[in-house]
Amino acid sequence: MTLSSGPDLRTFANIRDLGGMRVAGGGITAANVLIRSDAPYPDDEDPVGMPWPPATVVDLRDPTELGRMAVTWPANVRVVHRPVSSGARVDRLADTALVDIYTAMMRTGGHRLTAALNEFDLDGATLVHCAAGKDRTGVIIAIALLLAGVDEEAVIADYHLTEAGIAGVFARLRSRKRIPAGTTLEAPILRTPREAIELVVADVTGARGGAWGWFEAQGGDVEHFRRWVEMFVRAEAGEAARG
Repeated sequence: MTLSSGPDLRTFANIRDLGGMRVAGGGITAANVLIRSDAPYPDDEDPVGMPWPPATVVDLRDPTELGRMAVTWPANVRVVHRPVSSGARVDRLADTALVDIYTAMMRTGGHRLTAALNEFDLDGATLVHCAAGKDRTGVIIAIALLLAGVDEEAVIADYHLTEAGIAGVFARLRSRKRIPAGTTLEAPILRTPREAIELVVADVTGARGGAWGWFEAQGGDVEHFRRWVEMFVRAEAGEAARG
């Protein structure tokens, strides 16, 4: 990817590797396996501090959101489009309550969520993104972390980390006319309310059979995702030495 003209807008504003999170019962999530971000744009530079490009890109946006902003990835990158919720489009719903959007995703779109999770790469890094990297991405990442055994509070804390990058996300969206004119940083769609992600956690963990029961009931490929979790969760150094 090439350098854009705006020094503050030339790369991802909300990108992070999900490695380093402790798992219940022991273990830690591995780096370079799962990455979350806001949308890439054709004039972006590569991000700093992580191997790039990822092996698989799971794009959660509706096809109509891309327009001229679609990125051409290298030929060795597998790109899959798995829209999970048109109701979470930041370019249309700047004043919609996030709890309502998340409720719709969880209660009527579970099969779309698991379809995205089923695409996680078993051999290399998976990048998951939508437009802001907050709502659709936040729900998918939360479910993946819960399936991996990450503590619920840590899942919620990761969701809130997006707040630190939201000004940059907003600037990138606005500069590319991907958000309605007149929208401000105080718009509900740009917030990260605890009650929204708690709804996701409660729905998944409260299902019969817990997170894995929810995943299977919604059409998740259990065998595939268990293999992915085995790649994502590693023994910590002390545990490996004792083993």
